[in-house]
Amino acid sequence: MMALARLLVALALMAPGAALTLDERTAARALLATPGQDAPTGEPPCIAFAPWGAPAEGVFLVAVPNDREEIVVALMRDGADGQPAILAGPASFEPITLGPLWACLLTAVEQAPLGVRPTIGIRVSNSYTSTGRSTSTAALHLLLVEGAVLRPVFGSLVSAVHSEGEIGGRRTGWTRRYQVERRPAPQGAMPEITIRDARTRRVVSRHRWRGEAYHPPVFDRFPPVGPG
Repeated sequence: MMALARLLVALALMAPGAALTLDERTAARALLATPGQDAPTGEPPCIAFAPWGAPAEGVFLVAVPNDREEIVVALMRDGADGQPAILAGPASFEPITLGPLWACLLTAVEQAPLGVRPTIGIRVSNSYTSTGRSTSTAALHLLLVEGAVLRPVFGSLVSAVHSEGEIGGRRTGWTRRYQVERRPAPQGAMPEITIRDARTRRVVSRHRWRGEAYHPPVFDRFPPVGPG
């Protein structure tokens, strides 16, 4: 059954001459209306919408928050009946943030395959402000494309800013910037992922493939180590 599903997705992705008619907001609403998702109560605060594969294929990567503040992701195209059709997914993951999704931005990140396996990269940027407190983060989340299945396998902060309270009339806070890199691996093997502090180049976390996902699966170390 899984082999048949993968074959159907492969044929859909290779179909020539598909029209680029998928509408961003229509696709997002259709994605949030899939079984298991909470019905949207208004316009989503942010949407990622980007072509996937060759332009003529008409396939798009769509990512949008649901009402549980998870990010829902799918590969979609315009269906034969004029309605958005899901080719792979949906999958959902909990974004790494320091506060609720507020002023958010989802970006599809061009991502080289992990090993030889197709990979989706989603950058989740979010800022949140309340009385006496403000936070801002950016995080990279990776999902594997396995036929009609999308599987979240890794997530990491790439920046984190936090300020809270005042001391002597001055705002206090911490700032950290991180860098995600992949260490070389044998042909076809899943590479090790290393997180470095972007300023000091110090390794702060290593993530190795354990058959189904990277372990540890996320890097969300906060508060950062020390001020600055």
